[in-house]
Amino acid sequence: MTPYLPDVAAWLLFAALVAVGALALRYRAAAARRAERVASLEQALRAQDEEARHLLERRLPALQDVLSQGRPGDIPGPLHPDLTGTPFVQAQDGVLDLFRQVAEDAEQASQGLLLAVARKLQGLANNQQMKITEMNQRHDAPEFLQDLMDIDHTNAQILRRAVGMAVICKAWPGRQHNDTPLYDVVRGAVGRILDYKRVQIVRIEDSRAVSGRAVEALVVTLAELLENATRSSSPSTPVQVHVQLTHGGVAVVIEDAGVGLNAAEREKASRLLHDEALGVAGLGSPPRFGLAACGALARRYGFKVSVDSASAFGGMRAVVNIPTALLTDATRAPRTPAVTMVPAAVAPVDAPAAQAVAAEPSGITAAPAAPAVAPAPAAPAAAAAEAEQARPTTVGGLPKRVRQRAAAPPAAPAATAGAPAPGAARRTPREAAAPLDAFLRGSQAAAHHRPTTEGNPEA
Repeated sequence: MTPYLPDVAAWLLFAALVAVGALALRYRAAAARRAERVASLEQALRAQDEEARHLLERRLPALQDVLSQGRPGDIPGPLHPDLTGTPFVQAQDGVLDLFRQVAEDAEQASQGLLLAVARKLQGLANNQQMKITEMNQRHDAPEFLQDLMDIDHTNAQILRRAVGMAVICKAWPGRQHNDTPLYDVVRGAVGRILDYKRVQIVRIEDSRAVSGRAVEALVVTLAELLENATRSSSPSTPVQVHVQLTHGGVAVVIEDAGVGLNAAEREKASRLLHDEALGVAGLGSPPRFGLAACGALARRYGFKVSVDSASAFGGMRAVVNIPTALLTDATRAPRTPAVTMVPAAVAPVDAPAAQAVAAEPSGITAAPAAPAVAPAPAAPAAAAAEAEQARPTTVGGLPKRVRQRAAAPPAAPAATAGAPAPGAARRTPREAAAPLDAFLRGSQAAAHHRPTTEGNPEA
């Protein structure tokens, strides 16, 4: 047996070595699999980390921009397409949906709060207007007129701001008017801005008027554009307004002598005007309600507004194109005189067809100037009917007070057209302030005319 012991030992050693080698190979394979698994898990973890960073740095900001601008846009997808459909990416999509829902809820809450504030301001301003009217009725002294006019003018600006905020919140302007001549619509807009004295209206005679349902919308739109024009130009420069006949209606052109708009500002203004889904968050800080309100009213009533061209004076040109559907025959609208209101100390003159006149702070015009030669007296009944038909009216269609004067005696043959009236130097302060009193009463009557109910613009 002794000679076989080395062979047995050798075979046992060989078997042990084979077993150890097999175990080593198996362990090595398992280690390789574990290393591969760890590498795969580490890669998946890095991909998820990158995906989370991509969500934070790219996807959420893109969604915020889309929601703040109020228009459709592209939101980046997952950074790693192979993760699409996995629970991790589905959870990220849920975060985006929740973010979108929270933003929409915040926008609705902002609009509701803003509308409540706007309606409150409108109510307070209307109450103040009533107080102004009562004060004017109690104190009819001429020395109070200028102060009352200043308060009334400031109150009109407050109402304009409140209406702009309400329009942004998808509410109606809040007033309705009768069919109104376009010239009176422009003058009504001029009366709602701060620097109304800088506005020069080049009058163009036209036989059409603005349909009553669109009067307030156009007044608000023109007022906002005029306010922008006066604020973006030097206080020493005028702002010109003229009406141009077009193939599809008329265009109201507003030109200032300011610095104009660069490409970025022009693009931003165009977005404010034409973005239908623009929300409160997209109005900037501080919010720019004016152009956004103009765009909302233009889409709602069917006219067009553009501010993408330069004026002849180097500033900005704003154009409001009014289609024929919003125009009507001026003979069916309240007639307005051919002369704007002038101070009592200045003799009125006949205005030509395209005369530039300084605008007054209201949509009201005064009585027409007396002709150079008085016509032959008519029968009392015919004269009364003619006077009633020619009586001036407000933007709201209400009759205005016209200062009554005694019939002027026939002019002397040697009198010239530019000679002053014989009694001009003997006018009392009350007589001199009478046109202002009539103007104030007319503007107050127009402000209280036919307020519409919420949600019913045609009432």
